Amino acid sequence: MLDTCYDLSNNKTVLIPKIRFYFQGNVKVPIYPTGILFGHSVSQVCLAFAGNSNASDVGIFGNHQQKTLEVAYDVTGGKLGFGIGGCS
Repeated sequence: MLDTCYDLSNNKTVLIPKIRFYFQGNVKVPIYPTGILFGHSVSQVCLAFAGNSNASDVGIFGNHQQKTLEVAYDVTGGKLGFGIGGCS
């Protein structure tokens, strides 16, 4: 499922770009580096994002990105809230 992978074993340092998700209402949710890369070793590290096969498909904000967030669900109001500092 994760198709963009890297072998980082020959690198002394790795710079991970800052990534944010933008939601309606000018909500910006930063993703910590632990939610950007997924891997078991430096020889197999993948971007923790998977594309949809069709642009009209529903996108999923995955659990790997949510690990460092507190997520609040307002079911009645039809809203989500994000707070920094969830489980890491």
